Amino acid sequence: MHEWEELKRLSLLSAGNLRTLAYTAKLPLASLRWRLFLGVLPVELFGQDDAECQQVWQLAADRERQSYQALKARFIVDPTCVAKEETDWKRMNPLSLDRDSPWHQYHQDQHLRNTILQDVSRTFPEEPYFRHSRVQRLMADMLFVYAKVHSSLQYRQGMHELLAPLLLAVDRDAVARTSEFPTGLLDCSFVEHDTFALFDRLMRLCMPWYQVPPALSPRASDAQTPIVAQCQLLMDKLAALDPELSAHLRQMDIEPQLFGIRWYRLLFSRELPRLRDVLALWDALFADNVSGTLRLVDWIGLVFLLANRRRLLQGDYEDTLTTLLHLPPLPRPSPDALEQTAPLPSSPQSPNVTAFPTIDLPVAAPKIPFQSVSQPGLRPIQRLALQAAYLRAHPSHGAAMLVAGQYRVWEQEAWDVIEDLDTPAVESSTASDSPKPQPSGPLPPLPQARKMYTSSTLQQKRNCTASANYTVSTSPRSVPSSPPQPASALELASVLSPGETLLSLGSATAQAASIAAQCLEILALGSLDRRKAETLAKCLHAVSRIWQDEVVRLSNLGPAGPNSQGTAESQLRQALRELDSVYIDISRSET
Repeated sequence: MHEWEELKRLSLLSAGNLRTLAYTAKLPLASLRWRLFLGVLPVELFGQDDAECQQVWQLAADRERQSYQALKARFIVDPTCVAKEETDWKRMNPLSLDRDSPWHQYHQDQHLRNTILQDVSRTFPEEPYFRHSRVQRLMADMLFVYAKVHSSLQYRQGMHELLAPLLLAVDRDAVARTSEFPTGLLDCSFVEHDTFALFDRLMRLCMPWYQVPPALSPRASDAQTPIVAQCQLLMDKLAALDPELSAHLRQMDIEPQLFGIRWYRLLFSRELPRLRDVLALWDALFADNVSGTLRLVDWIGLVFLLANRRRLLQGDYEDTLTTLLHLPPLPRPSPDALEQTAPLPSSPQSPNVTAFPTIDLPVAAPKIPFQSVSQPGLRPIQRLALQAAYLRAHPSHGAAMLVAGQYRVWEQEAWDVIEDLDTPAVESSTASDSPKPQPSGPLPPLPQARKMYTSSTLQQKRNCTASANYTVSTSPRSVPSSPPQPASALELASVLSPGETLLSLGSATAQAASIAAQCLEILALGSLDRRKAETLAKCLHAVSRIWQDEVVRLSNLGPAGPNSQGTAESQLRQALRELDSVYIDISRSET
């Protein structure tokens, strides 16, 4: 199996390397890796002979599958099927009040199932995968079985959002079973069973955060539940690392559980604009699970606070609470900003500041490459995971200020774009949407324009539009009746030239869409003479050719030479400079 061989090659047959790569690399077979990290399969066998792995892992997988099948047969019962085998018609009467009647239990379970189905139907509304009836049925059955097994906890709102990414990962890796290893572990016939095993292990780690005090307790309202204690621990750590920010939040009288409960219970899945970012964050979170606890969660929350430090300190109560409840997207730094990023040293910058006792990490803890935080190919959420691990290893005020300083640099030279980079754009229906007002008055400065742009795309995302794919596009001014698409390029074109925009955005999809949108703006300014039109066409053709060559090189998984990437970047910058000059020339002449 190609993915399995690739996973072994990248990790050098080492479980430790496999955990380390989860922070920075895009690895195949996420569901299999998570089963190793969470203890569904013994991770210590990774890297050994395939025959030995197949024997032990397959036995463990079969045991989990048989266990779930038995639970499902016990708790999900169709009374009509039981009635065919029963002779006591009084007991099998659908209106029977007999506690031994399967109908009595069936009616009692319907309330629980309806509650689960209501939440499942709202799971990640922007993701088409979770709109399929099969997926919703699988999720409802797994959550129902889990609630019946754990009757003291039952089902709590939010569990469905922990289950959803697990099901997606397992279903995406599922294949038809053959004699080739490890297809038996990825058998598409057992997607539900394997997902439940993962969910059960994850809930063992998250269960304290879902526990509530007994309703009949005389001091139930005063009891400090584990989740409230966890939120308070987060603020205690913040007070040691960043006293100024901690004092500001206390002055605002903002209780940490207002935002922390959702952070912990959903493992930040609501705070990230794309599901693929959730999968990347969980990669690092699960890989770090070497002592039976999600040790990185607190530090991820701290980095989210430090990433928005300036915004939190400058805001009033309403702005601060809004930022905490709706975290802005993480910045996607430009290459120049990454070059200016201060590295994460192996020791704290302020050794005289005492924050926490020395943390003894387990021997099996992954050796995290902190220096990779400024690596150009990383996703923003991967950088955040590295920073969280760094803060945990060096919990000091100096280290916290270093992380906050990195985000200050990245915000100055970055545009936050919310889009799906792995799938083609899916057009959303805008028939019922009101046209977006055009900006008026003097052009805002760059930071204000960036805030206007990112907040508009983020609001579109949270309004649960029909698609999670956002592209930068606009309608020509000559057709004012046509409403612009979400995230109009006017807000970018007003402050940046095409080349500046291209170099600041972090993906080919966003870059191409931005260039195309601003060219529409140029054409909408007025009629162009033949010379200007030909010059513009040549510049766009040059950019397109360089892009296509780079795509072909990457698809072949092997650069032509050690300097090929630098050569392509140099050619791209030269083409962009020519495009910028045409853009400025046309804009000035037409205005």
